[in-house]
Amino acid sequence: MSGKTLRQFFVEHWGKILGGALGLIVGLCILLFGFWRSLLLFFCIAVGVYLGRLFDRHEGLQGILQRIWPDND
Repeated sequence: MSGKTLRQFFVEHWGKILGGALGLIVGLCILLFGFWRSLLLFFCIAVGVYLGRLFDRHEGLQGILQRIWPDND
């Protein structure tokens, strides 16, 4: 398969490839760590992605803390 054909394959089937890769990762985590530890791991990853998204918007740590614990004055 040439580079152009391989690239075209990935463009046409990126959802299936991504879904398969995520399924493989979830399955391996459950087999290696167990269900509850894997669930905790995915929760921590989700929190990290959320905080990283806020930092990408240049909100800063003070802005994030303000959203979590607003002043009630």
